[in-house]
Amino acid sequence: MTRDSRTNGLDDRLIERCEAIPRDPPSGNYVVVDVLHFSNTVIELFANGADYVHITDERGDESAFKTATPEARIGGGATPAYEPEPGYDFFNSPSYVQDLDVAGRPVSMTSTNGGRAVALLRDRLDDESAVYVGSTMNARALADHLRGSDRPTYLVSAGSQGSVALEDHVGATLISRRLDGFSLSAAERAVFRQQVKVAKGPDYADKNALRHRDVHDYALAFDSRRVLPRLAGESLVDVARAEPRLPSD
Repeated sequence: MTRDSRTNGLDDRLIERCEAIPRDPPSGNYVVVDVLHFSNTVIELFANGADYVHITDERGDESAFKTATPEARIGGGATPAYEPEPGYDFFNSPSYVQDLDVAGRPVSMTSTNGGRAVALLRDRLDDESAVYVGSTMNARALADHLRGSDRPTYLVSAGSQGSVALEDHVGATLISRRLDGFSLSAAERAVFRQQVKVAKGPDYADKNALRHRDVHDYALAFDSRRVLPRLAGESLVDVARAEPRLPSD
């Protein structure tokens, strides 16, 4: 058997949780991975035509953005019945936003983990760096986009309230494997899918019909989107578009 001479760069790329982002991070491409559910919500907002996705510094700042930009849709927390909290149009759920009219509109949102990681990187990185949002859904497309860059790539596994999140590690691993030119075997794909499915608990995907779709139709849909969210100023834009629609000053 011939051993593959290519190396696995995940150990050098991985930042295991949002709280581990350095105070003075080195220049590079940083990919924020928050699979359940910030990253996939951002991806689906762009897939459904959103102009750009403004990331707030704090939850609650979205209403000020909507006052300044009345056509915007804003995201917040979810009620126990899985509806947006009063005053918001949606919450972090890729399946919920399928029925949201965002085509040609700006969006403003954040999240406890992924959104916070984007905001921290925005504040700490130099002008030579770039911030992307990645997931299981756009792992292949993002790796294809970043491969060959003259800057190193770092994968920020957003985590959950300060702890490591298995599903984010799976998303980071998929991206890293693609960057190194490794494809997944059928057995690996099955293992990774099972890990994502049970990452938040064995019954998480069955607790609610909407969360079931979030997991099965989106988080487990590996390499299903070519959306490439990248930070431009305070907002994410989809650089996969021929002419990304940038936020106005």
